[in-house]
Amino acid sequence: MQNQNWRFLSKVIAVAAVTVLVVSFSTFAMAQRGDAVHAMFVSAPKEATNIPGVSIIADRPKGFTPLTATSEELGRYGLPQRPDQQADAKGYARWARAMQALRYRPAAHLEAKPYSSTNLMLAKQQLSAAAATSGPLTVPASNWSGVANTNTNTTWNSSTTSFTKIESVWNVPAAQPPIGACTADPPITGAKGVPGFFEVSWNGIDGVGSGDVLQGGSLSYAYCGATAATYEGWVEWYPSYSILAIQCAGEIACPVSAGDDFFVITYGVNSSTQTVFVEDTTQGWGGTYTLDLISGTGLVGNSEEWVVERPCCDTDGYPVALADYQFDFFFFTVGSDGFYAGDQSSATEIFTMYDDAGTQAISSVGQGSAGTQGLESLAFESNGCATKDGCTSE
Repeated sequence: MQNQNWRFLSKVIAVAAVTVLVVSFSTFAMAQRGDAVHAMFVSAPKEATNIPGVSIIADRPKGFTPLTATSEELGRYGLPQRPDQQADAKGYARWARAMQALRYRPAAHLEAKPYSSTNLMLAKQQLSAAAATSGPLTVPASNWSGVANTNTNTTWNSSTTSFTKIESVWNVPAAQPPIGACTADPPITGAKGVPGFFEVSWNGIDGVGSGDVLQGGSLSYAYCGATAATYEGWVEWYPSYSILAIQCAGEIACPVSAGDDFFVITYGVNSSTQTVFVEDTTQGWGGTYTLDLISGTGLVGNSEEWVVERPCCDTDGYPVALADYQFDFFFFTVGSDGFYAGDQSSATEIFTMYDDAGTQAISSVGQGSAGTQGLESLAFESNGCATKDGCTSE
């Protein structure tokens, strides 16, 4: 199945002139801050990884204390900037916990997976279900479930609307094959040519109406006959790279377990080099990666998103089989200019994932500005054949 053009769903939002001025000024300030952080990351000492075009920023020296470091020192060692403790007490508390938990940097080694976390693919036979409303747009997808903040950019626009930073904290979900899939007659053991069942959680920039997506996330993988699932952290800038699993000792993946807390910041800027910070705060490892543009389009900054995905592709070009991950919780989500995933405006898009045939939902997200989800939180849930009997590949 080919990626389909989603640009016709772009929305033009009319607002009062004074609001435009306020938003434009605020977004301009955000873009300037993004440029400043990017400049620090680009000039920081780095170590090239085994993947051409990808580097990791040098480790901080022994005894370095992020909580008392200057902004320049944080940038030099690839660490997120300190939120203002008075103006953003909750943000500062989350940052401080993450910095206190950080004990070591991964090795300069990544494993390129044979599958990718790609841009949005529309669900087969479900296109008519997508319709604009006065609030968020509901979008049926074959590979994504989640939420995005969108604009109508077709190229990077530093002075107005391009998204420059997205931040999240989530729990790594447990993965298992759908109940009964492995013992069915015939058994369902995954997608065509790609055994096993996958789930990736991530935040990123681009991917809705653009040909690329920059992201960092966690991977949960299970397969029939296994006694335990596999969990990893990763970075990617599609299509220049596939999913790049983060390794901590030679070619050994950094430790990740179901239930770990992931803290990820994806930075965007008008450049052929982008940066992503990934930390497993439970295990205590984390670092910032720089990724150079190798192929495809550069960053547009027309969407920022929080997603649960089944990567792509099987031998027929469909996304691979989704694991029964049961539940996945993003309990902090903030994007450029203070946008939260619970936003109810028409700039928000909500994605529900369908099976290959487009006949049943297999992953959904609870999104809202109050109640269980709350403005900052998202609750994901696997559904349908992803939980029982397994989904038949097209």
